[in-house]
Amino acid sequence: MPRVSAAHEQEIRARIVVASLRVFAELGYRRATMQDVVRASGLSVGAIYTYFKSKDELFLAGCNLTTDASLGELAGRLAAGGTTAEKLAIGVGYFLDSIDAVGDLPGMGAFVVQAWTEAGTEPAVRETLVRRREQLVTVGQMLLREGMARGEIPAWIDAEAVATAYMAMLDGLILMRVEEGAGYRRADAERRALAILELVLAAAAVVEPPLVKAAPPRPPSLGLGAG
Repeated sequence: MPRVSAAHEQEIRARIVVASLRVFAELGYRRATMQDVVRASGLSVGAIYTYFKSKDELFLAGCNLTTDASLGELAGRLAAGGTTAEKLAIGVGYFLDSIDAVGDLPGMGAFVVQAWTEAGTEPAVRETLVRRREQLVTVGQMLLREGMARGEIPAWIDAEAVATAYMAMLDGLILMRVEEGAGYRRADAERRALAILELVLAAAAVVEPPLVKAAPPRPPSLGLGAG
């Protein structure tokens, strides 16, 4: 029997994962079965189990694939941007595109929501989601710091805090996509995301950071209930 090349094995593995993503997106993680993945992939049961022993393994592989595909495609699109504002807007646009599709992959929106659901009981899925967020936040920080170096973003901005908060807001748009269903309009989501981005960019005109009042100290305990 001729030896199967590593490239061929990788191709088959990717085919299985993409098929599972479509199955999970259509049926949901709980309802989907390995037999559903077999049918969607067009491969044999034996081929599926050669690469993945369980639905959990497939789901985790799907998390990793969507994250890696997103970052790779995003890097390619960012190269077309000139100013920091253009690159940030490109990043927002790509994120919204990926809610519905990432190349040949099904939209990540429903899949990420399912991953959030499983994260409470599946440490490996939770760790993958944390890695996804950290990687996307890192991209945001890099763009903000590049803007600072070019004088397009004020140096007093906390790049880590802003990038993390903005990523949380973008993930919130995924939830809105699920909530709105057929009523979802990408143009509305983009308008909302860019409105916050415009505030960050407008801060470049502020020479000094705005004064932020410290939180008032907590009152001392009155000892009520003490013996």
